[in-house]
Amino acid sequence: MSRSPRSWSRALAAALTSLIALSALVILRPLPAQAGEKHRTTKSTRSESRTPYGYSYSSTTTRDGDDGDAEIDAWVFSRDNGHWRNVSGSTEDINEAEDLRHELGDKPLFWFRRDGERYLITDPDLLRQIAAKFAPQEELGKRQGELGRRQGELGRLQGELGGKQGELGRMQARLSARQALLSTQVSTLSLRGRETSPLERELAEVSRQQDELGDLQNELGRQQNELGERQGALGERQSALGREQSRVAKQVNQDLGELTRKAIADGRAQRVER
Repeated sequence: MSRSPRSWSRALAAALTSLIALSALVILRPLPAQAGEKHRTTKSTRSESRTPYGYSYSSTTTRDGDDGDAEIDAWVFSRDNGHWRNVSGSTEDINEAEDLRHELGDKPLFWFRRDGERYLITDPDLLRQIAAKFAPQEELGKRQGELGRRQGELGRLQGELGGKQGELGRMQARLSARQALLSTQVSTLSLRGRETSPLERELAEVSRQQDELGDLQNELGRQQNELGERQGALGERQSALGREQSRVAKQVNQDLGELTRKAIADGRAQRVER
């Protein structure tokens, strides 16, 4: 037996109640203080993947414009048995550094290209200094990742709301067709002088259900608008964080330039023969 429009409406109303509760959890969740956008000079991504040894984390920086005061052309900073890497450069650069890491038994290293030459830093003290240089950039990346996850939550919720709106639209179409048929039947019976009360009662019920579905559509629309506003706020925070990432990336480039210059001079940066 097919489900009546009224039972459909009640079922959808129950589902909507649960959906609104879910959206409240997302909407009321506190946001971090800042967020950001992709900056012009560099762009960074952070990925996480499972390996036979645990998890591998990679923060990659690629240039798409003028690097200003940058003194080194490419670098790969590998830690935690290669599970965490900070990278700026081409795939060839990454592969070259990875080959060296394997030769050294997965020890931490900082590989870089400067003035056409390749260098390798394995000095523990220098590696700690380099890690400190990257720490602010990595923290910003984590915050960007959290904002991205929240955007994803909002997007999934909007998709669920869209699905409910589609179902409501189909129900409304069925009710409209039934309403049109009943109106025709009432008019036909009235012209023939026959009883129309049962049909008029059913027509009134269909109209009531149409009003109920309209209210549900309005509620879904309100939820969609609220989620859109939330996504807009997240976008503004991401823009602010992006500007901060651009500033920090420039500072990292400058700091690495000075540090590697000194490391080459005091011999702690070893030249790598190709």
